[in-house]
Amino acid sequence: MDLRPSELQDILRTSAADFFEREVSFERIREIEAANRPDEQLHGQMTELGWNSLAISEDYGGQGGSVLDAGVLITQICRAALPSPLASTLVGAVTIERHGDEELKSSLLPQLNSGLTISPALLEASDSLYGPVTAEYADGALTGEKRFVEFGETSDVHLVAAMQGDSPGLAVVRRDQPGVTARDTRTIGALPQATVHYDGASAEAWIEGEDAVETMRRLGSAVAAFETYCYAQKALDLTVDYVQMRVQFGQPIGAFQMVQMRSADMATVVEGSRFLVHELLWQIDEGLETRRQVALVKAITAKMTPLVLQDCHLLHGGIGYMQEYDLHFFTRRGRDAALRWGSARETMHIVTEEAFAAASA
Repeated sequence: MDLRPSELQDILRTSAADFFEREVSFERIREIEAANRPDEQLHGQMTELGWNSLAISEDYGGQGGSVLDAGVLITQICRAALPSPLASTLVGAVTIERHGDEELKSSLLPQLNSGLTISPALLEASDSLYGPVTAEYADGALTGEKRFVEFGETSDVHLVAAMQGDSPGLAVVRRDQPGVTARDTRTIGALPQATVHYDGASAEAWIEGEDAVETMRRLGSAVAAFETYCYAQKALDLTVDYVQMRVQFGQPIGAFQMVQMRSADMATVVEGSRFLVHELLWQIDEGLETRRQVALVKAITAKMTPLVLQDCHLLHGGIGYMQEYDLHFFTRRGRDAALRWGSARETMHIVTEEAFAAASA
Protein backbone atom coordinates (compact mmCIF):
# COMPACT_ATOMS: atom_id res chain seq x y z
CA MET A 1 0.00 0.00 0.00
CA ASP A 2 1.24 3.48 -0.91
CA LEU A 3 0.68 5.59 2.21
CA ARG A 4 0.98 8.83 0.28
CA PRO A 5 -2.42 10.43 -0.46
CA SER A 6 -3.37 10.64 -4.12
CA GLU A 7 -4.03 13.94 -5.85
CA LEU A 8 -7.77 13.28 -5.62
CA GLN A 9 -7.51 12.56 -1.89
CA ASP A 10 -5.60 15.79 -1.30
CA ILE A 11 -8.30 17.74 -3.16
CA LEU A 12 -11.06 15.97 -1.25
CA ARG A 13 -9.38 16.62 2.09
CA THR A 14 -8.95 20.31 1.42
CA SER A 15 -12.40 20.89 -0.03
CA ALA A 16 -14.16 18.85 2.68
CA ALA A 17 -12.27 20.59 5.50
CA ASP A 18 -13.17 24.00 4.02
CA PHE A 19 -16.80 22.96 3.57
CA PHE A 20 -17.29 21.78 7.15
CA GLU A 21 -15.44 24.75 8.63
CA ARG A 22 -17.73 27.06 6.65
CA GLU A 23 -21.04 25.24 7.00
CA VAL A 24 -20.95 23.21 10.22
CA SER A 25 -20.52 24.84 13.61
CA PHE A 26 -20.87 22.96 16.88
CA GLU A 27 -24.01 24.97 17.54
CA ARG A 28 -25.47 23.53 14.37
CA ILE A 29 -24.43 20.04 15.53
CA ARG A 30 -26.34 20.61 18.76
CA GLU A 31 -29.43 21.56 16.74
CA ILE A 32 -29.12 18.44 14.59
CA GLU A 33 -28.77 16.26 17.68
CA ALA A 34 -31.85 17.84 19.23
CA ALA A 35 -33.86 17.17 16.07
CA ASN A 36 -32.56 13.55 16.00
CA ARG A 37 -32.56 13.67 12.20
CA PRO A 38 -29.84 14.30 9.63
CA ASP A 39 -29.67 17.80 8.21
CA GLU A 40 -31.30 17.55 4.78
CA GLN A 41 -29.78 20.80 3.58
CA LEU A 42 -26.25 19.66 4.41
CA HIS A 43 -26.84 16.26 2.83
CA GLY A 44 -28.14 17.98 -0.29
CA GLN A 45 -25.02 20.13 -0.48
CA MET A 46 -22.77 17.09 -0.08
CA THR A 47 -24.73 15.29 -2.79
CA GLU A 48 -24.25 18.23 -5.16
CA LEU A 49 -20.51 17.95 -4.55
CA GLY A 50 -20.66 14.30 -5.69
CA TRP A 51 -19.79 12.88 -2.28
CA ASN A 52 -22.83 10.62 -1.94
CA SER A 53 -21.75 8.55 -4.95
CA LEU A 54 -17.97 9.00 -4.68
CA ALA A 55 -17.07 5.30 -4.40
CA ILE A 56 -19.47 4.11 -7.12
CA SER A 57 -18.40 3.35 -10.68
CA GLU A 58 -19.07 5.92 -13.39
CA ASP A 59 -21.04 3.18 -15.17
CA TYR A 60 -23.79 3.69 -12.57
CA GLY A 61 -23.59 7.47 -12.28
CA GLY A 62 -20.91 7.55 -9.59
CA GLN A 63 -17.66 9.46 -9.38
CA GLY A 64 -15.43 6.42 -9.94
CA GLY A 65 -13.59 6.80 -6.63
CA SER A 66 -12.69 4.17 -4.08
CA VAL A 67 -13.68 3.26 -0.53
CA LEU A 68 -10.33 4.71 0.58
CA ASP A 69 -11.21 7.97 -1.18
CA ALA A 70 -14.51 8.01 0.69
CA GLY A 71 -12.51 7.56 3.89
CA VAL A 72 -11.15 11.08 3.37
CA LEU A 73 -14.70 12.42 3.54
CA ILE A 74 -15.59 10.24 6.52
CA THR A 75 -12.58 11.67 8.35
CA GLN A 76 -13.84 15.22 7.92
CA ILE A 77 -17.42 14.26 8.81
CA CYS A 78 -16.17 12.70 12.05
CA ARG A 79 -13.94 15.68 12.85
CA ALA A 80 -17.01 17.90 12.53
CA ALA A 81 -19.05 15.45 14.69
CA LEU A 82 -21.76 15.59 12.01
CA PRO A 83 -24.51 12.94 12.15
CA SER A 84 -24.50 12.09 8.43
CA PRO A 85 -25.91 9.09 6.53
CA LEU A 86 -23.00 9.23 4.07
CA ALA A 87 -21.03 6.39 5.72
CA SER A 88 -23.99 4.01 6.02
CA THR A 89 -24.99 4.83 2.43
CA LEU A 90 -21.43 4.00 1.36
CA VAL A 91 -21.70 0.54 2.96
CA GLY A 92 -25.03 -0.19 1.32
CA ALA A 93 -24.18 1.23 -2.10
CA VAL A 94 -20.84 -0.58 -2.43
CA THR A 95 -22.48 -3.85 -1.35
CA ILE A 96 -25.17 -3.42 -4.01
CA GLU A 97 -22.61 -2.58 -6.68
CA ARG A 98 -20.58 -5.68 -5.90
CA HIS A 99 -23.42 -8.18 -5.58
CA GLY A 100 -26.58 -6.76 -7.14
CA ASP A 101 -27.73 -7.70 -10.63
CA GLU A 102 -27.40 -5.29 -13.53
CA GLU A 103 -31.04 -4.22 -13.40
CA LEU A 104 -30.84 -3.27 -9.71
CA LYS A 105 -27.53 -1.42 -10.07
CA SER A 106 -28.67 0.51 -13.13
CA SER A 107 -31.95 1.58 -11.52
CA LEU A 108 -30.91 2.27 -7.92
CA LEU A 109 -27.32 3.51 -7.83
CA PRO A 110 -27.83 6.57 -10.11
CA GLN A 111 -30.34 7.82 -7.52
CA LEU A 112 -27.41 8.49 -5.18
CA ASN A 113 -26.85 11.65 -7.23
CA SER A 114 -30.30 12.81 -6.16
CA GLY A 115 -29.50 12.28 -2.48
CA LEU A 116 -30.67 8.67 -2.02
CA THR A 117 -29.67 7.28 1.37
CA ILE A 118 -29.26 3.60 2.28
CA SER A 119 -29.36 1.93 5.70
CA PRO A 120 -27.78 -1.51 6.11
CA ALA A 121 -29.89 -3.62 8.49
CA LEU A 122 -28.14 -6.64 10.01
CA LEU A 123 -28.49 -7.02 13.79
CA GLU A 124 -31.45 -8.82 15.35
CA ALA A 125 -32.43 -9.82 18.89
CA SER A 126 -29.08 -11.49 19.59
CA ASP A 127 -27.25 -8.19 18.85
CA SER A 128 -24.46 -10.38 17.45
CA LEU A 129 -22.54 -9.58 14.28
CA TYR A 130 -22.69 -13.24 13.24
CA GLY A 131 -25.89 -14.07 15.09
CA PRO A 132 -28.74 -16.06 13.54
CA VAL A 133 -30.78 -14.27 10.86
CA THR A 134 -34.50 -14.80 11.40
CA ALA A 135 -35.94 -12.16 9.04
CA GLU A 136 -37.71 -13.95 6.18
CA TYR A 137 -38.03 -13.05 2.52
CA ALA A 138 -40.66 -14.85 0.46
CA ASP A 139 -42.67 -13.97 -2.65
CA GLY A 140 -41.24 -10.46 -2.79
CA ALA A 141 -42.13 -9.60 0.82
CA LEU A 142 -39.99 -9.21 3.93
CA THR A 143 -40.98 -10.01 7.51
CA GLY A 144 -38.82 -9.59 10.61
CA GLU A 145 -37.18 -7.09 12.93
CA LYS A 146 -33.79 -5.38 12.84
CA ARG A 147 -32.07 -3.43 15.59
CA PHE A 148 -29.64 -0.50 15.64
CA VAL A 149 -30.36 0.42 12.02
CA GLU A 150 -28.42 3.62 11.37
CA PHE A 151 -30.72 6.40 10.12
CA GLY A 152 -33.46 3.77 9.95
CA GLU A 153 -36.24 6.33 10.44
CA THR A 154 -35.17 8.62 7.60
CA SER A 155 -33.19 6.70 4.97
CA ASP A 156 -34.81 5.98 1.62
CA VAL A 157 -33.76 2.33 1.27
CA HIS A 158 -33.01 -0.42 3.76
CA LEU A 159 -30.62 -3.21 2.77
CA VAL A 160 -31.83 -6.03 5.00
CA ALA A 161 -30.11 -9.34 5.77
CA ALA A 162 -32.74 -12.08 5.57
CA MET A 163 -33.36 -15.73 4.69
CA GLN A 164 -35.17 -17.03 1.65
CA GLY A 165 -35.85 -20.56 2.78
CA ASP A 166 -32.41 -21.87 3.71
CA SER A 167 -30.55 -19.29 1.60
CA PRO A 168 -29.24 -16.04 3.10
CA GLY A 169 -29.26 -12.79 1.16
CA LEU A 170 -30.16 -9.12 1.19
CA ALA A 171 -33.58 -7.60 0.58
CA VAL A 172 -33.77 -4.10 -0.91
CA VAL A 173 -36.71 -2.40 0.80
CA ARG A 174 -38.08 1.12 0.50
CA ARG A 175 -38.64 2.61 3.94
CA ASP A 176 -41.66 4.74 3.06
CA GLN A 177 -44.33 2.04 2.82
CA PRO A 178 -47.02 0.61 5.14
CA GLY A 179 -45.07 -2.58 5.92
CA VAL A 180 -42.11 -0.75 7.49
CA THR A 181 -42.28 0.68 11.02
CA ALA A 182 -39.23 2.33 12.59
CA ARG A 183 -38.90 3.18 16.27
CA ASP A 184 -36.17 5.49 17.54
CA THR A 185 -33.37 3.88 19.55
CA ARG A 186 -31.36 6.31 21.67
CA THR A 187 -27.66 5.50 22.00
CA ILE A 188 -24.65 7.08 23.68
CA GLY A 189 -23.45 8.58 20.39
CA ALA A 190 -26.70 10.48 19.74
CA LEU A 191 -26.57 9.30 16.13
CA PRO A 192 -30.03 8.42 14.77
CA GLN A 193 -30.60 4.67 15.02
CA ALA A 194 -33.81 2.67 15.00
CA THR A 195 -35.43 -0.66 15.64
CA VAL A 196 -37.26 -1.47 12.42
CA HIS A 197 -40.16 -3.91 12.05
CA TYR A 198 -40.95 -5.31 8.61
CA ASP A 199 -44.43 -6.76 8.27
CA GLY A 200 -44.81 -8.11 4.75
CA ALA A 201 -42.87 -5.15 3.40
CA SER A 202 -42.52 -5.11 -0.36
CA ALA A 203 -38.94 -5.63 -1.56
CA GLU A 204 -37.67 -4.06 -4.77
CA ALA A 205 -35.03 -6.73 -5.22
CA TRP A 206 -33.36 -9.73 -3.64
CA ILE A 207 -29.57 -10.21 -3.64
CA GLU A 208 -28.88 -13.90 -3.22
CA GLY A 209 -26.03 -15.37 -1.24
CA GLU A 210 -24.03 -15.33 1.98
CA ASP A 211 -21.24 -13.54 0.11
CA ALA A 212 -23.42 -10.44 -0.17
CA VAL A 213 -24.26 -10.51 3.55
CA GLU A 214 -20.59 -11.00 4.43
CA THR A 215 -19.54 -8.09 2.21
CA MET A 216 -22.01 -5.79 3.97
CA ARG A 217 -20.80 -7.07 7.34
CA ARG A 218 -17.13 -6.49 6.49
CA LEU A 219 -17.75 -3.06 5.00
CA GLY A 220 -19.81 -2.01 8.00
CA SER A 221 -17.14 -3.18 10.44
CA ALA A 222 -14.34 -1.54 8.44
CA VAL A 223 -16.12 1.80 8.18
CA ALA A 224 -17.03 1.71 11.89
CA ALA A 225 -13.37 0.98 12.73
CA PHE A 226 -12.34 3.94 10.58
CA GLU A 227 -14.84 6.22 12.32
CA THR A 228 -13.66 4.97 15.72
CA TYR A 229 -10.10 5.99 14.89
CA CYS A 230 -11.24 9.40 13.54
CA TYR A 231 -13.04 10.31 16.76
CA ALA A 232 -10.02 9.32 18.85
CA GLN A 233 -7.73 11.42 16.65
CA LYS A 234 -9.94 14.50 16.94
CA ALA A 235 -10.23 14.11 20.73
CA LEU A 236 -6.44 13.79 20.95
CA ASP A 237 -5.97 16.92 18.83
CA LEU A 238 -8.27 18.89 21.14
CA THR A 239 -6.39 17.59 24.16
CA VAL A 240 -2.94 18.48 22.83
CA ASP A 241 -4.17 21.99 22.09
CA TYR A 242 -5.69 22.27 25.56
CA VAL A 243 -2.64 21.17 27.56
CA GLN A 244 -0.54 23.75 25.72
CA MET A 245 -2.80 26.65 26.73
CA ARG A 246 -4.06 25.54 30.19
CA VAL A 247 -1.78 27.19 32.76
CA GLN A 248 -1.21 25.79 36.25
CA PHE A 249 1.63 26.58 38.69
CA GLY A 250 2.80 29.30 36.34
CA GLN A 251 3.24 27.20 33.21
CA PRO A 252 1.19 25.23 30.67
CA ILE A 253 0.29 21.79 32.02
CA GLY A 254 1.76 20.33 28.84
CA ALA A 255 5.18 21.20 30.26
CA PHE A 256 4.80 18.58 33.00
CA GLN A 257 6.47 15.26 32.29
CA MET A 258 3.50 13.05 33.22
CA VAL A 259 1.20 15.01 30.91
CA GLN A 260 3.74 14.66 28.12
CA MET A 261 4.08 10.92 28.74
CA ARG A 262 0.31 10.39 28.73
CA SER A 263 -0.06 12.44 25.54
CA ALA A 264 2.78 10.51 23.86
CA ASP A 265 1.19 7.17 24.78
CA MET A 266 -2.11 8.28 23.27
CA ALA A 267 -0.44 9.59 20.12
CA THR A 268 1.38 6.27 19.65
CA VAL A 269 -1.73 4.08 19.72
CA VAL A 270 -3.81 6.51 17.66
CA GLU A 271 -1.12 6.76 15.00
CA GLY A 272 -0.83 2.97 14.88
CA SER A 273 -4.58 2.73 14.38
CA ARG A 274 -4.39 5.25 11.55
CA PHE A 275 -2.17 2.94 9.53
CA LEU A 276 -4.37 -0.07 10.26
CA VAL A 277 -7.68 1.50 9.23
CA HIS A 278 -6.28 3.06 6.06
CA GLU A 279 -4.67 -0.24 5.08
CA LEU A 280 -7.98 -2.04 5.69
CA LEU A 281 -9.93 0.28 3.39
CA TRP A 282 -7.22 -0.17 0.75
CA GLN A 283 -7.48 -3.96 1.15
CA ILE A 284 -11.23 -3.74 0.64
CA ASP A 285 -10.72 -1.78 -2.58
CA GLU A 286 -8.23 -4.39 -3.77
CA GLY A 287 -10.36 -7.36 -2.70
CA LEU A 288 -7.66 -8.52 -0.28
CA GLU A 289 -9.49 -8.19 3.04
CA THR A 290 -10.26 -11.27 5.13
CA ARG A 291 -12.78 -11.90 7.87
CA ARG A 292 -9.91 -12.14 10.37
CA GLN A 293 -8.25 -8.88 9.27
CA VAL A 294 -11.49 -6.89 9.42
CA ALA A 295 -12.29 -8.25 12.88
CA LEU A 296 -8.74 -7.63 14.12
CA VAL A 297 -8.68 -3.98 13.06
CA LYS A 298 -12.14 -3.40 14.51
CA ALA A 299 -11.08 -5.02 17.78
CA ILE A 300 -7.93 -2.90 18.04
CA THR A 301 -9.73 0.40 17.37
CA ALA A 302 -12.68 -0.54 19.59
CA LYS A 303 -10.27 -1.27 22.45
CA MET A 304 -8.02 1.73 21.82
CA THR A 305 -10.55 4.50 21.44
CA PRO A 306 -12.38 4.34 24.81
CA LEU A 307 -9.01 4.31 26.60
CA VAL A 308 -7.76 7.32 24.65
CA LEU A 309 -11.01 9.18 25.23
CA GLN A 310 -10.78 8.47 28.95
CA ASP A 311 -7.27 9.94 29.07
CA CYS A 312 -8.38 12.96 27.06
CA HIS A 313 -10.98 13.72 29.71
CA LEU A 314 -8.42 13.10 32.44
CA LEU A 315 -6.06 15.72 30.99
CA HIS A 316 -8.87 18.20 30.46
CA GLY A 317 -10.02 17.94 34.05
CA GLY A 318 -13.47 19.25 34.95
CA ILE A 319 -14.04 21.23 31.76
CA GLY A 320 -14.00 18.03 29.73
CA TYR A 321 -17.24 16.95 31.38
CA MET A 322 -19.18 20.10 30.52
CA GLN A 323 -21.63 19.81 27.65
CA GLU A 324 -20.82 23.38 26.66
CA TYR A 325 -17.30 22.15 25.82
CA ASP A 326 -17.03 20.24 22.54
CA LEU A 327 -14.92 17.27 23.63
CA HIS A 328 -18.01 15.30 24.63
CA PHE A 329 -19.15 15.03 21.00
CA PHE A 330 -16.13 12.92 20.14
CA THR A 331 -16.24 10.93 23.35
CA ARG A 332 -19.84 9.89 22.77
CA ARG A 333 -19.41 9.30 19.04
CA GLY A 334 -16.19 7.34 19.58
CA ARG A 335 -17.68 5.04 22.20
CA ASP A 336 -20.72 4.47 20.00
CA ALA A 337 -18.58 3.63 16.95
CA ALA A 338 -16.51 1.23 19.05
CA LEU A 339 -19.68 -0.80 19.70
CA ARG A 340 -21.25 -0.62 16.24
CA TRP A 341 -20.60 -3.51 13.83
CA GLY A 342 -18.84 -5.55 16.51
CA SER A 343 -17.50 -4.64 19.94
CA ALA A 344 -13.87 -5.29 20.93
CA ARG A 345 -14.86 -8.47 22.74
CA GLU A 346 -17.01 -9.81 19.91
CA THR A 347 -14.49 -9.10 17.18
CA MET A 348 -11.60 -10.58 19.19
CA HIS A 349 -13.70 -13.72 19.54
CA ILE A 350 -13.93 -13.81 15.73
CA VAL A 351 -10.14 -13.41 15.48
CA THR A 352 -9.68 -16.31 17.90
CA GLU A 353 -12.08 -18.52 15.95
CA GLU A 354 -10.24 -17.77 12.71
CA ALA A 355 -6.87 -18.54 14.33
CA PHE A 356 -8.04 -21.91 15.64
CA ALA A 357 -9.64 -22.73 12.28
CA ALA A 358 -6.37 -21.94 10.48
CA ALA A 359 -4.36 -24.00 12.95
CA SER A 360 -6.58 -27.06 12.51
CA ALA A 361 -6.77 -26.79 8.71
